[in-house]
Amino acid sequence: MDFTKAIVTIQGTAPYSQSRKHDEPFLEGEAHDDYDRRTWRSKMTVELIDGKRQMCIPPFGMQMAIAEAAKYLRKKIPGQGASTWTAKFTSGISVVGPISLGVNPDDVQCIVVSVNADGKRGSGSRVTRRFPQIPMGWETTFEVLILDPIITETIFREVVEAAGLYKGIGQHRPEKGGSNGRFILTRLQWVDNRTPVLKAA
Repeated sequence: MDFTKAIVTIQGTAPYSQSRKHDEPFLEGEAHDDYDRRTWRSKMTVELIDGKRQMCIPPFGMQMAIAEAAKYLRKKIPGQGASTWTAKFTSGISVVGPISLGVNPDDVQCIVVSVNADGKRGSGSRVTRRFPQIPMGWETTFEVLILDPIITETIFREVVEAAGLYKGIGQHRPEKGGSNGRFILTRLQWVDNRTPVLKAA
């Protein structure tokens, strides 16, 4: 089956930080802070692309940002009563990866922040943690398969723009009360591959 394809180019209007869970083992007698200082680069999502290691945005993270933006907008689908676009964007699109940022992970710097020890806001004790972060101005192009033909270029553009403004991606993004990971849509190429349906004479 041929699907419509959206080729999306975005540019970061805020820094982008990652916090991928990893299972790097502790060294014997290693303190938590020393462990974090040694392994913070493992919090990056890295893929081998054309023989080069590159920092990438997880496709599922981008897909969730778009789906959550559709939910946030609460726009109704024309002609479908009270139905909104939420379900359509939750299951009716597929973000194709990897989404490369064109950044060598060895060149990425870290930020040092104070976070809740258990990851829950306002829960009590705080600890120092390091997260990989690249500055604003980052850019990437990725593909999205439009599985549900009811999704038009107009509503797709609106939802992606909302994702960049209100939801963001990565660690400390707006959706979680942060300021990182915001982006703008700089280019959208809409490739409609659907087969025309001939009506009976």
